[in-house]
Amino acid sequence: MSASPRRALVTGISGQDGALLASLLLRDGVEVVGTHRPGRDVDDWRLHGLGIAADPRLRLVALDPADAGACAALVEGCAPHAVFHLAGQSRVAESFRDPRASLAANGASTVNLLEALRAHAPSARFVLAASAEIFGSPAHAPQDESTPLAAKTPYGVSKLLAHAAVGAWRASYGLHASSAILFNHESEWRDEAFVTRKISRAVARIALGREGELALGNLDARRDFGYAPDHVAAMRAIVARDTAGDYVLATGTGSSIREFASAAFAAAGSVLDWFGEGADEVGVERGSDRVRVRVDAALLRPVDAPLLVGDASKARRELGFSPTLDLAGLARRMVDADLARERAAPSCA
Repeated sequence: MSASPRRALVTGISGQDGALLASLLLRDGVEVVGTHRPGRDVDDWRLHGLGIAADPRLRLVALDPADAGACAALVEGCAPHAVFHLAGQSRVAESFRDPRASLAANGASTVNLLEALRAHAPSARFVLAASAEIFGSPAHAPQDESTPLAAKTPYGVSKLLAHAAVGAWRASYGLHASSAILFNHESEWRDEAFVTRKISRAVARIALGREGELALGNLDARRDFGYAPDHVAAMRAIVARDTAGDYVLATGTGSSIREFASAAFAAAGSVLDWFGEGADEVGVERGSDRVRVRVDAALLRPVDAPLLVGDASKARRELGFSPTLDLAGLARRMVDADLARERAAPSCA
């Protein structure tokens, strides 16, 4: 399938990745069916921001991917040529509170969609948004497609179930099913519940005098922070390949939460100096005594992998994947976008 699919099903279209992917596909002339959660209005600020909300080739439908019958009916009805499964429970912290819901939202939903394809669209191509959390706390870095899988969090287990199902249905039933093993990928379209967007928005509000400081959890956790449009473009490239497979999508560079916060404040013109250790560590604005970052013990996770950094050599070789932003560029893009949003909003917001 070197050409674009004529019709694509994108689950979770109102999220960062779903909206970015839909925008990319629509630019390619692809008809997009995007799903959102039943019983809720579509959170379409991203669709409007990306200029695709009114595109006549975009159709929005409600779907609970944990409902096997609903998945089968949708696939049969829309007859997609490609399916990108991006919906699910995407927050590690939430998985500790409700592990069963995470397993249903991420694991069972993937099986439901794979079975729907097997029954009603066996020639369609399927891409799962998997996660680096399937590696758990690996002994060695960077991680690639051959790294042993040992999920340590309920979220990681749910994504591991989904990832394993993709491989099993590919091997057992011959489906063109692939798994994009996504390391952290951020952008100005990220939800505020994610730490990078939490940081960029807080930095913007602090710069404008609307907040005083920011509370964070584990500052030492190191992650591979990529730019979401790069990862989404790679998922689109996976579908175009004649052979299905699994791909690590990552920059190969690990940065701590502390380093991301420093880069974000620098983008707003402030330099942080760090003092103390553990729960007592603070980030202080240079040239003043103003504490801008504190550690909140309530935000620490029961289990937190110290280092997740990916080796995307396979994706570079086979997909042409190439990260376009470094940490400083990513932080600046996010802070600039949040500064623009905050300036456009009432000061009491």
